[in-house]
Amino acid sequence: MSAVAPTEVVDWLSTHARPMRPYGDTPWWDVVTGIADDLLPRRADREAADTPTVIGLAPTTRESAEVSELQVDLLQALVTRGVRTVVLQDTTEIGARLDHWARAGDRSTNGPEAILADAWGPWRTESLRRALIWLRAHNATHPADQVEIRGITRPTAEPADYDRVLALTAGTRDHERISALLATIRVAHDGGEHVERAHGRWTGEPFVDLARQARSVTAAVLDPGSDAATRALAALDRIVRFHAASLSRGRSGDDETTAADQLVEHLRTSGRRAVVWDGIGHLSARGTGFGSRLRQHLGTGYRCLLTTFGSGRIRGFHLPTPRPGSLDQTLDHVATRLGAGYAVDLTAAPKPDAVRRWLAGRHAVRLISGMYRPDEDERHYSALDDLGRSVDVLLLLPQISPVRYIEDPKPYA
Repeated sequence: MSAVAPTEVVDWLSTHARPMRPYGDTPWWDVVTGIADDLLPRRADREAADTPTVIGLAPTTRESAEVSELQVDLLQALVTRGVRTVVLQDTTEIGARLDHWARAGDRSTNGPEAILADAWGPWRTESLRRALIWLRAHNATHPADQVEIRGITRPTAEPADYDRVLALTAGTRDHERISALLATIRVAHDGGEHVERAHGRWTGEPFVDLARQARSVTAAVLDPGSDAATRALAALDRIVRFHAASLSRGRSGDDETTAADQLVEHLRTSGRRAVVWDGIGHLSARGTGFGSRLRQHLGTGYRCLLTTFGSGRIRGFHLPTPRPGSLDQTLDHVATRLGAGYAVDLTAAPKPDAVRRWLAGRHAVRLISGMYRPDEDERHYSALDDLGRSVDVLLLLPQISPVRYIEDPKPYA
């Protein structure tokens, strides 16, 4: 891992940084638009070799209001500069439902909340809802140039499947047992079985085994071949597949490679450009994940924007200051010097030898996922090999606070 950054590195970062005013005070739109202009100049030839096809928004946490709001602002700025595909790390089915809501002009009063209730738990935020409402408004005023929304993972179970099974087995002799089994494993849709185990909230049988038990019991209490049995067992088959493919079961990276291949083919066929909102663990341009596959396909046509932070509070606890020698510590030190958060383009030139060596090094970056525990902060760092090739733009927010989750559905015409 990297040592404390040399003075020449801190000086270079400070000199090339675009300071951002604090979130909630004066908007940081000038910095966001500056980043977007660098990536997709308004008047540049959109077919130029150095104009990216895919831009990855890669935060180190999804649990910060400030980080989430910054991602929304970046998304909006990029859409206004020609991006026409927005990609989320969720299923293709959830993507299709969000896309229909954002483009069809449906007058439903439910808004996107009902769809997000079936989406992956970390996406059920006020920030993402704001982004979706903005995209719908954008599409309404640009009918000939609409933005599509896509998911990137294979369709699988969603929370509504559990409700479907419970409704179809209501009144049967083992309904309570089926309900208990499904209640135990349903929480995986909020974060994951691996998160439940990391926090000690579940130490029992693997969720996939409990899902299989629920299927067996359901098959025994419903009339074979009946409509109720067919529908309930189909839902339970999806539930079993969902838990069998979870991270706690050692999910393969092959799915990410396939998803990246499919996205690139879609963009090449459609002539679109895309912004992907995910996380640095998936979007780093080096490694074995989604982002590295995009880099293989697109070269510098794929750009990765890493957003991280210094300290703050999430989930009711305070986060320690970054680990000594970590990338986060270096970036936080620059923020202290500037007196603000900032963005810095790592592709900027020229660079002193010390900066080139630092960028070519291996750096530890803190990841705040659902598994995070502040008393084990040291464990929650991941290595970014060859930082300058893994990431193209760095964004640092000095302080963060808890993300705001959707609580009450609000009507949107």
